[in-house]
Amino acid sequence: MNNKLILTLTLALLILSVSRFSDDTRLTTNLLSATGNAKVITQEPTNSNQAKLVITGVSEAQVGDLVVISVEDSNAASFKWMVTPSTDNILVIDDGKRIVFSSGALGKYTFTVACALGDTVDLATHIVNIVPPAKPLSELTSKITSWCELINSSNKRGECLALSQSFSSIATLIEAGNLITADEIVAATSLSNKTALGDSLELWQPFRDGLVKHLTEIAAKDKLSDPASHTKVWREIAESLLLVSEAL
Repeated sequence: MNNKLILTLTLALLILSVSRFSDDTRLTTNLLSATGNAKVITQEPTNSNQAKLVITGVSEAQVGDLVVISVEDSNAASFKWMVTPSTDNILVIDDGKRIVFSSGALGKYTFTVACALGDTVDLATHIVNIVPPAKPLSELTSKITSWCELINSSNKRGECLALSQSFSSIATLIEAGNLITADEIVAATSLSNKTALGDSLELWQPFRDGLVKHLTEIAAKDKLSDPASHTKVWREIAESLLLVSEAL
């Protein structure tokens, strides 16, 4: 028996020893491990008289997020929780059926829960990885996301990728000095986007209308006055469309 399994079983016994289980409890314990949904690694209980844990919750959250882990769908009368590493930022609610957690520190937290029903028990673990907060979306990325939500196309993801590649290729041409004036850039972009969208061009009218309005506004503020500024904006458009495609 390896050290990890010995540690897990020891933890289970420590948890159960402080709960209201009888001394002659038969340990019909199923060891579970999860990052997302619980995964059974030994035989499941075969009838409703045996304890069975069903643990659900996210496997990843950002610093400061409120995480809820639930065992509400379990077959048990009582529950006992433990978290490693130890933290005060937890709250057990609903008679032990849910635990609320938040962390200001990065890293993985392992939630171990034991339950009992009659003279049977069950054990499960759930791991939550706390990651840095996501970078806030830029104004243009937020706009592009909202415009894309208006697109009613069965191949929206593929078309987002095609448009992203279109704007990226035009930005490369601008950087290389092949497109200099605003008229040249607009004409090349229009032709490239028509090729990218093909028969779906009309379906993307909300995107085109929104983008034209945005570009007109920043041009009026002298933020689209030379090839370098066009390159920067075209790159941002390409990256934003790529983000949208990844979310579809």
